Order: sequence, then structure tokens, then C-alpha cells
Amino acid sequence: DVSYDGNRLVFAMRPPLIRGAEESEQPTWNIWEYDRSSDTLRRVIASDLVAEEGHDVAPHYLPDGRIVFSSTRQRQSKATLIDEGKPQFPALDEDRREWAFVLHVMNADGTGIRQISFNQSHDLDPAVMNDGRIVFSRWENASGSSIHLYSVRPDGAGLELLYGANSHATGSGGSIVQFLQPRPRPDGRILALVRPFAGTEQGGDGVLIDTASFVEIRQPLLAGAGMTGPAQVKITGNDVRTVPGPSPGGRYASMFPLWDGTDRVLTGWSLCRVLLDGRTLPCTAENLANPAARPAPPLYSVYMWDPRDGTQRPVLQPVEGTMFTDVVALQPRQAPPVI
Repeated sequence: DVSYDGNRLVFAMRPPLIRGAEESEQPTWNIWEYDRSSDTLRRVIASDLVAEEGHDVAPHYLPDGRIVFSSTRQRQSKATLIDEGKPQFPALDEDRREWAFVLHVMNADGTGIRQISFNQSHDLDPAVMNDGRIVFSRWENASGSSIHLYSVRPDGAGLELLYGANSHATGSGGSIVQFLQPRPRPDGRILALVRPFAGTEQGGDGVLIDTASFVEIRQPLLAGAGMTGPAQVKITGNDVRTVPGPSPGGRYASMFPLWDGTDRVLTGWSLCRVLLDGRTLPCTAENLANPAARPAPPLYSVYMWDPRDGTQRPVLQPVEGTMFTDVVALQPRQAPPVI
């Protein structure tokens, strides 16, 4: 994420893995910050002991200067165990395969870490909406495995479903998609990536969601009484498929809305290619109709979508064998209110 003055970049980074070591002995994902004005890089949590308490990912700036992030450290959950006279341990997700990621906040210097969400599965991709609340993707297994959008205040209060519990059959051809990487736009709508759990080379399509008026694609809130929707619309005109197989309009790995009055979106996008007879070919109608065609490896690079003329132009030329995915713009934007 980018600070509201456009000068600092916060991100997650993991050192190289230790060959032959157990997972518990491997280095963890940590939060780092780059300052453009001083050209310096620092780990936000200075203490090695504290930094290695869990995996920290998906950091975003709060308008008061703190950082919200997703972590397996489960700080308050472990404190409750101690209060109950039990040993500390990180809870596994409902599939019992990995530690659960939940939301935490910390000061700009890495102190004051506090857990603000509690979930048996994962809480991911937090971002700050225009009213100061946090929007994030919550993975729920209670009524079938799916990822909806939730909101919560920065102190952990006011947790509620924001959008999408019954709107997953909204991908191409009515396919099932999950709601990921939510980011607010200047107009208050939420830009999110929709894609299935697997089968689409880590890519999907971008949608704009009116969460101020709707909780589902056709179900309005009281504020939107009488409105029929749809609450979510595709942001581009590209023929993006959210089912396994080639996608004529390519696929998006990320989308970052600009705040310069143009409504442009910086994207990580891969064009559509297929493999035929050992060759990588474009997704022409003839090639797509060939039953032997299968998707070529994705070629994600940086592009700019401009809704004013419906164009998508390359910012960075694609590089074979390299993926540019999590794209942001170091550009100042209006900070939401502090709540």
C-alpha cells in the first residue's frame, strides 16, 4: 500500500528459505517500509523476536499513521489462552492445514500490536474505505467455503458483512467467484478482484461494487430501498473468463485505482495466449476453437486502464518468465477520517 502523502510504500517480504529446514524454522513474512524521500528501507517491527512471532502480510496504512495487516501471530487470542492458564499456540484454520491469518493493527514504529479480528479461517487484504472503516476479504467455511467482503472499525468494533455472501455466482457464465483485494475508489465504490479459488493462473476480473446501497448484487440496503441493481459491474469491457481455460480478454492479478480525477486504474494484467504444437500463440478465434489448445503460462505485466476511451495501454512491456502482479502508484490521495 501507499501512504496518503504518496511518499512511503509498505509491503510484506520474506527472506530466502533455508534449504532442508522445517517450516517452523523458516524465516517469516515481515512488514517493511520504503521511504521515497530518503531512499531508505526498514523493517517496521525492529525486534527480531517480535517480528518472528508470526507471518505478517497485506499491510495498509490507516489515516492516523498506524498500519493494519493480516497476521498469524493472533496476539489477543494467545493472551486469552494465557489468562485461562493454557499454553500459547496459533489456531489453525478450519481445514487444520495452516495457521489462520487475522487482522492486527500496530503503530508506525511497529509497537502497540493488537489483534482486531477473530476468525476460524483467514481475514485478508484489508484496506481503508472512504468513511474510515476497514474493508477486507473474509474466508468463511461455516456455510460452504467462500470469501465475502466484511467491514470493521480500526479498533475491532462494528464487524459486519459488507457484501457478497449470496453473490458468488456472478462470474463469467454464472461461474462461482470469490471477492478479493478490495480497494476504495474516490466515488466511494469498492474495486475488487473476482476469481475462483483455482484454475485461472492467479488471475480474475475487476468489478466495481456499490456497497453503500447494496449488500448483495440485487439486494439493497435501507439506504438504497427501491434500487434493483446490479450492485456490481465489470470495470473493463474485456472478455475476461473466470473459469479454467483460456480467457480471450486476458486476466487481472491486481487493480489499483488512481485518485487524480481520471478514474484510471493501474493493473497487473496478462494477455491471453495458448500452447499449440509446442508453440505459444495468440488467442485468435481459430486458435481458441482448436480442442488441443491449452492456456500458456501467464505473462502478467503493468498496464493502465482508461475508462474515458476504453483503452488499456502498457506501462511496462511484458517480460517472458517474469510476473509483475501487485501494482500500486506512489501518488497522494485524500485521507479518510480517523475513527
